[in-house]
Amino acid sequence: MPGGPLRKALAVLEALAEASRPLTLSELSRLVNLPKSTLHRLMLSLTDIGLAVRRESKSYELGTYLSRLGATSGPAGVQRLSYPVTPFLLELFQLTNRIVSLGTLSGTNVQHVGTLYGQEHARLAMALRQPVPAHGSAAGKLLLALSRRDPADLSGPARAAGTGAARGRRDALRREFERIRRTGLSYARSECIPDLVELAAPVRLGRAGPVAAVVVGDTVNTRDLRGVARALLDTVGAIEQQLADAC
Repeated sequence: MPGGPLRKALAVLEALAEASRPLTLSELSRLVNLPKSTLHRLMLSLTDIGLAVRRESKSYELGTYLSRLGATSGPAGVQRLSYPVTPFLLELFQLTNRIVSLGTLSGTNVQHVGTLYGQEHARLAMALRQPVPAHGSAAGKLLLALSRRDPADLSGPARAAGTGAARGRRDALRREFERIRRTGLSYARSECIPDLVELAAPVRLGRAGPVAAVVVGDTVNTRDLRGVARALLDTVGAIEQQLADAC
């Protein structure tokens, strides 16, 4: 089968989605035209992150990852993102070995969906299952900045701390929003999840504002996440091209 890992993973997911019952490795091999040895390695990765499930009968079926991603309460455009972005998030996860997720804006909160992670990041990834205030995360700041939201409209701890503190917080957010608009990236330590640092880049549909952010996360005591910026931007570019081709 021609094509790289993304195309192979997508072909397998399509075969599982279209099947009326779980498929054995041999059946999958025939359907997607891949050697069983190659397919076996691919299925280990897909089952490890929940894209596929291996049953006791040694057959495979579609996992819950896609349904969780599609069940997000974000905008309709984000709902349509769930299936086509999955192989790209998977490749980014394999390239970086860090937490990878899709962040969506809902009011003044961010909801992370489709989170991929290894066991060393399980605690942080579990915390991302809960919505967090947008002003306290890299993804939220990115989406707020690019949607031209005024920091004065945001609620947060600084507002309750007094007028002076609130004004200082808003001024700091304005400066950060300006930097995000210049660079197209948001890099920040989470104010809601201790020990988490995030790098986020926007996913756009045409000329509209961003509908989501692809996020790479790690613990604060690891290497600077900005070192994976190129891989993150390449992933976002590939996602946007895929969505444009599908229109």
